[in-house]
Amino acid sequence: MDGMDGWWWWLLTCGFGLYFVILLLEFNRPAQKLQEQIDNQEMRRIDMARRLDSAQKQMVEMQDRQDELDREMQTLEEQRQKALPGANKRLMVHVPSGPFTMGGRDEESPRAERPAHTVFLNDYYIARFPTTNQEYREFVQCTGHRIPIHWQRGTFPTGTGKHPVVNVSWTDAAAFAKWRGARLPTEAEWEKAARGDDERPYPWGPRFTEGERCNGNNQVGMTTPVDEFPEGRSECGVWDLCGNAYEWCHDFYDEEYYKNSPTTNPKGPEGGQERVVRGGCYMESRAGLRATHREGVVEVTTRDTIGFRIAMNSEATVEN
Repeated sequence: MDGMDGWWWWLLTCGFGLYFVILLLEFNRPAQKLQEQIDNQEMRRIDMARRLDSAQKQMVEMQDRQDELDREMQTLEEQRQKALPGANKRLMVHVPSGPFTMGGRDEESPRAERPAHTVFLNDYYIARFPTTNQEYREFVQCTGHRIPIHWQRGTFPTGTGKHPVVNVSWTDAAAFAKWRGARLPTEAEWEKAARGDDERPYPWGPRFTEGERCNGNNQVGMTTPVDEFPEGRSECGVWDLCGNAYEWCHDFYDEEYYKNSPTTNPKGPEGGQERVVRGGCYMESRAGLRATHREGVVEVTTRDTIGFRIAMNSEATVEN
């Protein structure tokens, strides 16, 4: 019996030992899983740290490249700005210094055009043609400036590339002029380019010839290419000054300005609610197409009858 009892005790002891070993293994299993997860997370952390370090190095390289590109762009822009005066002059007409008669002598001339008075202007350059849709699109593409309201998909209507750009405000026109290293012409500069020094009522001379020298009287019903009427050029060789589209000038508008206008290089009133537009448009009759005709339009206004041309001082300094 003692031998049997010893044997059972030995079996029970082994059984309890095995049971406790199983319990211990089960108890340690979550800890092992947790350790495995910790090890996996550590490996992922190491991998992410390596990737982050690589990304940071790439970012530094990209920033260095961007800085290099910015410097190159700045250099190119400086070169473009230096080249602009010469390039502009090739597209412009030089108007020599001297006096001319500004305004209308005729008693039937509107109040805003009187009195006629002598003005002396320094020499300057003025664009041979109004700014076209093609030229304005280049400006938009280079600067991201807003497009005229009637354009679609970032460009002008088909077939109007050489038409004057319209639906641009005074501020749009001034922004384009600045980008081109130029400015808008003063009202006096515009009128001298149109009239010369012989007080002609139209850029081409004393008589209005319908349909031959400008786009007016709504005969076409829309704008035409800026080089459509060679017979309409002014004495100094400027095209499309009357008809087709009104043109923004630098000056603020004041109906009474001529009564007290400076006699040398007038630049308009110091302030106002409107800016001067000149030249009439395709819908105007002969009265509105005269070289002395002037109107005022709020500078943020856009119309399909108003465009602009640019000008430049002879010494190539820009005045805003």
